[in-house]
Amino acid sequence: MFIDSHCHVNFACFDEQRDKLISSLAYQQIDKLIIPATHRSTWQDIIDLCCQYPNLYYSLGYHPHFLDHYEDGDLIYLQALVNRRERQCIAIGEIGLDKRISTDMRMQEDIFIEQVKIAEKFKLPIILHVVQKQGRVLEILRQLKFTQGGVYHAFSGSEDIALAFIALGFKIGVGGVVTYPNALKTRKTLRLLPVESLILETDSPDMPVYKQRDKVNTPLNLLPIFTALAELRSESKECLAKQLYQNTLNIFSCK
Repeated sequence: MFIDSHCHVNFACFDEQRDKLISSLAYQQIDKLIIPATHRSTWQDIIDLCCQYPNLYYSLGYHPHFLDHYEDGDLIYLQALVNRRERQCIAIGEIGLDKRISTDMRMQEDIFIEQVKIAEKFKLPIILHVVQKQGRVLEILRQLKFTQGGVYHAFSGSEDIALAFIALGFKIGVGGVVTYPNALKTRKTLRLLPVESLILETDSPDMPVYKQRDKVNTPLNLLPIFTALAELRSESKECLAKQLYQNTLNIFSCK
């Protein structure tokens, strides 16, 4: 069995195929999906969607790319939602820092820090979006003495960076990049990391796999991602699949 630990099937591009897609997952042995939120206007829609499907789980948070939507009171509302959360709310995210966007870094940091504090208060893991700010994110997590761990989503980088996050209780999200033969550094890192530190994700509809045929990336692409990872690893496919599944359950309470 498999879990897609990061997909956005709430996005409008899935509106016409969502029911059929979710129904088809069982035939590919994908029995759970985790949907991270991006900003306030998505929170209730994601909650409502997950209430329709018992195998869908979600996280709530403010993605740095969507901070232009931010308004005073949004984090108070986030805390209120988390306080009365359903069983399917399993994390805060996706949250983080991104150097490539124009949003003021002080604003990014302030909102990231407050969300980490909410996660710590409610003993929830976090789903991280980090672009060229790994050192600062590590510094903040250490300063706040964050203890709940989480996932470094869409990991692409060195073994040293991965191990630094793993030491703080984080899993490494393995997505479509592992299917690209020229992603040499990332593929080497994923080959060397402890198998207990890895989980699978598609980031659908984003992060397409290598030579993707369909226009839209979907959770069904979890299988080629798993196959590409298995080709790099020494474990048997059966052992690897079981371990990846257990790793996801270990960080998220989606049982």
